[in-house]
Amino acid sequence: MKIEWNLVWEAVKEPLRLIVLAIIPFIVTSIAGIDAQWAIYATLVLRMIDSYLHQIAKEEPAKSRNEGLLGIRGLTGF
Repeated sequence: MKIEWNLVWEAVKEPLRLIVLAIIPFIVTSIAGIDAQWAIYATLVLRMIDSYLHQIAKEEPAKSRNEGLLGIRGLTGF
């Protein structure tokens, strides 16, 4: 049985995005002494921004986008 690594990568990307986006708010809340509940909200906001940027990258061809958005495929980059 041969493993399709591109399918595995596609399945793993979404959980990895959430982990990457959740690390920053939890570090900030632990350092600042803020309630950890705010880290959940910050992660959700970051996920919405990441999703929005990812959709822009998929819809618009790279040639028509602004120079600053050429490499952006979301906040996480994958």
